[in-house]
Parts: sequence; structure tokens; C-alpha cells
Amino acid sequence: MRMNQSPCRFCDRPPLPGQHRAPGPRGPICADCLEAGLQLVHDGLARVSHGGTSLALAVSPVEQACEFCDRSERRTFFGFRRTLPRMSYPRRGSVICVDCLNRGGDLLNRVGREGTK
Repeated sequence: MRMNQSPCRFCDRPPLPGQHRAPGPRGPICADCLEAGLQLVHDGLARVSHGGTSLALAVSPVEQACEFCDRSERRTFFGFRRTLPRMSYPRRGSVICVDCLNRGGDLLNRVGREGTK
């Protein structure tokens, strides 16, 4: 299997040899940015990625839908709409929601476990 050499969508770094990244429709996201994104949506504090890019919470609920799942909100059990917390890299317009950050982390954890068998 050939590895995608595109830079991470959020930190602009190319992959290191053997480094797995979560695929995305406009480019992959590395494990470091997945972790930074989960911390960011948890505490709301802006971060600087390992690649030196500025990561922040997405503020516009409609204009900045997640590029991985195309959602900016979710419906609760009772039908209420709640804004999904999302990380953005404003300079590039990259946005990923908390649900996709979790899915990407789960995917990389699974790939990592498969590789150690």
C-alpha cells in the first residue's frame, strides 16, 4: 500500500516514514493535530501545531462546517440543535469537528494496534 505524501491539512507537515494519518476529503490529518484538536475543543484554548500553524475554535456555525462530515451541528435526542465544537486552521480554511477528531483518533489507534500484532 502506497502512503499519501500530502501534507497534514492542519499543520502542513509531510508524513514521516511509517507515520499513519487519518484520511480526509481535502487531505489527511496527522495524529499530533488530532490530539491538539481534541484538547482545543475540550478547553477552547487556541493552539500552535507542531508545524507552527495557528489552530483555533471554529466560530461560525454555518459557514465553517466540518470538511470531513459536512456538519456544524448535531441534533439531540429531543430534536434540539447543538453546535458541534470544531477546530479550524483559518489560514487554509480547514475545519474538523469533535466527532471526526474522535473517529480519526480511533482509526489511528486501530491501525497502530494492527501493526503491533
